[in-house]
Amino acid sequence: MEAHHHPVAAHGKKKQFKEYFLEFLMIFLAVTMGFIAESLREHLSDSSKENEYITGTIKNLEVDTAALNFTIKHGNEQMKGIDTLSNIRRDKLADLKVQDSLYKYSTRYLFTFNPFKSDDITIIQLRNAGGYRFIRKEGALDSIAKYESKINLLDIQEGFLTNRISKSVDVAGTVFDFNAHNKLKLNPSSTPVLVTSDKEKINNFYNQFFIMSRMVDNYNQMLEDHLKYTASLIVYLKKTYNVD
Repeated sequence: MEAHHHPVAAHGKKKQFKEYFLEFLMIFLAVTMGFIAESLREHLSDSSKENEYITGTIKNLEVDTAALNFTIKHGNEQMKGIDTLSNIRRDKLADLKVQDSLYKYSTRYLFTFNPFKSDDITIIQLRNAGGYRFIRKEGALDSIAKYESKINLLDIQEGFLTNRISKSVDVAGTVFDFNAHNKLKLNPSSTPVLVTSDKEKINNFYNQFFIMSRMVDNYNQMLEDHLKYTASLIVYLKKTYNVD
């Protein structure tokens, strides 16, 4: 009987090490390029956000500069007004016109306060939205953080001044008849506004002028220092980030 030989199945050649290495290299390069592309995309995105935050900060600082100049000017006017108030002679307070001057200067310069309010929208975003992590230049990060710290100090001083005004109004209540305000508009020369001639109460009220003047002066010095820092920070950020 004739023997039939079954054909042997053709097997593929065994892969050589070189082919395995080339496949591994291709996969490795693909993964690496993907990682690099993703890192580059994140870097570009972070850079865009950083520039956006810096641009916003510069605009806020420029608004703050105008506000600081206005508040400092108002503070200087207030100190001059309190100076005039202090020079109203106590021994002439029986004169209704002198009482009228004391009342008007007190309400205008002793019972008012124009605080500085920072345009800190971008800084709030940096703090609350985790934006500080996008500021990669250490010098810029430290400078902006210092600016925020200085604003916090100004807020504290503002609180002291607000409390001082409240105390001054309380002391004035022992000296003035605040209900005479409307009558003064009609006939200032015949309307008494003082409800006491007690020297101790009068002296206590006059002491408020000195305290308020010193506090406003201190606040103004802080504002002037902050204005200088703001101006230098604007220049620094524009130069560092090449912003026109």
